Amino acid sequence: MKKLTLLLCASLLSLGAMARSIVFTLNDAQETKVYYLLGGDADPILKFKDGKVTVNTDEYELSNIKNFYVSEEDDPVGIEPTLAEKKVKFSANTLVVSAADVQDVKVFTPNGVEVNADVQKSGDLISVNLNRLSKGVYVVNFGKSSMTVMKK
Repeated sequence: MKKLTLLLCASLLSLGAMARSIVFTLNDAQETKVYYLLGGDADPILKFKDGKVTVNTDEYELSNIKNFYVSEEDDPVGIEPTLAEKKVKFSANTLVVSAADVQDVKVFTPNGVEVNADVQKSGDLISVNLNRLSKGVYVVNFGKSSMTVMKK
């Protein structure tokens, strides 16, 4: 029994070394993805009990989760150097980025929950209006590039 436990622990540790996040896809109309990043100061703790899963302080009904997986690639806050090359302006709770090559823009809370922000694209300019969001820190993902903004 001890050997099996040690083998299981070793397998999880090696998996965690390669993984970047745990991703939950929820059973809502948007199939919202919730990310829990791995390898930081405090890795998420998952508990399964009575048809629910608890991740740190967040709790989900298992019936509300379409699927979940450990991912080596999904990382909503991964910052690529290409964003530094783009022209970025932030004014009156609106982020404006000059990025002709970007098609997909998403906004996340720091713990990886995607939120709905008003995103408009006009030519090479993308504007992300944060006025409907509450005060706080958000991660804006532009395709493979991301940046962190603070709404005051």
